[in-house]
Amino acid sequence: MIKKYQFQFSPKAEKEFIRLTKPLQKRIFEKLCFFEIQKNPLTYAKPLSGIENHFRFRVGNYRIIITPKDKDTFIILLILKIAHRKDIYKE
Repeated sequence: MIKKYQFQFSPKAEKEFIRLTKPLQKRIFEKLCFFEIQKNPLTYAKPLSGIENHFRFRVGNYRIIITPKDKDTFIILLILKIAHRKDIYKE
């Protein structure tokens, strides 16, 4: 059985997404839609070193940090953070 992938925003990531400019929101949304229809979107992601089960997608100068959550028929890719590359790894 082929599992489907679905992106879901954490409350923090949703706030960060809303603060972005409309063109940037559109660009990130289109990229997430592209990843979602792939057989395995994690092939486009890089694992974060030092943090188990966390990955990042690159969209221009922005990074999207995700963690997969396995369900029965699909895998939720929970978006934890969206930020510019100079700010993404700061806490």
